[in-house]
Amino acid sequence: MYNAIVVDDESIIRNGVSSFVNKCDTGFRVVNTFKDGSEAIEFLEENDVDLVISDVKMSNVSGLGLAQYIYENKPYIMVIILSGFAEFEYAKTAIKYNVKEYITKPTNFKELKNLLLNLSAELDSKKNTRLNLSDIDKFLDNIKQLYTAVLSRESEEAKSIFRQLLDSNTHGNECLGQYAFNIFEIISDHIYTVLKLHVLSEQSGHELLPSLTEYDKILSVSMELIDHITAQIRLDSSKTDDMVLSKILQYIDEHFGENISLQTIADKVFFSTAYCSRFFKEKTGKNFSDYLLDVRMKHAVELLRENKKITDISSACGYRNPSYFTRVFREYYKCTPSEYVRSN
Repeated sequence: MYNAIVVDDESIIRNGVSSFVNKCDTGFRVVNTFKDGSEAIEFLEENDVDLVISDVKMSNVSGLGLAQYIYENKPYIMVIILSGFAEFEYAKTAIKYNVKEYITKPTNFKELKNLLLNLSAELDSKKNTRLNLSDIDKFLDNIKQLYTAVLSRESEEAKSIFRQLLDSNTHGNECLGQYAFNIFEIISDHIYTVLKLHVLSEQSGHELLPSLTEYDKILSVSMELIDHITAQIRLDSSKTDDMVLSKILQYIDEHFGENISLQTIADKVFFSTAYCSRFFKEKTGKNFSDYLLDVRMKHAVELLRENKKITDISSACGYRNPSYFTRVFREYYKCTPSEYVRSN
């Protein structure tokens, strides 16, 4: 089942389209509805869906403005525009922002159902293509989980994950030692990149792995290596955590004006997203999204004091839509940007 949202300033249309989508068995379900494009953008800043069905004319951010936001920030989301206007300029702009279909009102529900069935089939096809790459993805996910366990000094968890990696190897025992060696090379490289710490040496015994062929011996050497690495990290765990956090905060400070997410940050330090979220909250006392908002709003105030235009401030702070930026600013400071300037 694929997730969709419906955006329309008329509640009767919004509810009608939502009800139809949920009942017509096309593979989509409506998970939320909004009366304006700005509300939908706010939702999409923190959530993902597969499809957006939107009216074109709304009071704050139009359907085309919403389509532009999606095109620039989340181009994998499909968009259908519903409009009472059949004007060429609307349709031309919709095409520019990769809108899947531009349907004029009153809505032809038979046409909408056929379109939804086609989009569902298209998503199925993309899903099947992704499945062909799943073996590589699973391997990388397991490596990332192993690295996370090692860095958090959870040696028993790291051993369990490593054993799973070893058992899932499809190359045969003659390559198993090299496979294990490669895993430790990946882990040690990332530890050095983030912490500048060499965890493997000639004395650690990892160089023996490529010559080993017996499973039990490979497993035994690998378990000792995991204990060796986690012990080194445990010796200076506070420094380790501080270095990781420093790298994360530095990246946020340098890239807050871009479309960054928790996933972006996790990738930078080779953490799983779930662990990165827990780590960040534990070390800063804030969720990543709240911390990023603080950074952006403080920078916005600095630019306001320099008399910058709202459009420039919005862009510099990572918001592609000035109206949405103004709304976020008002919720954060309890006043509009212009009111803030007058009162300060």
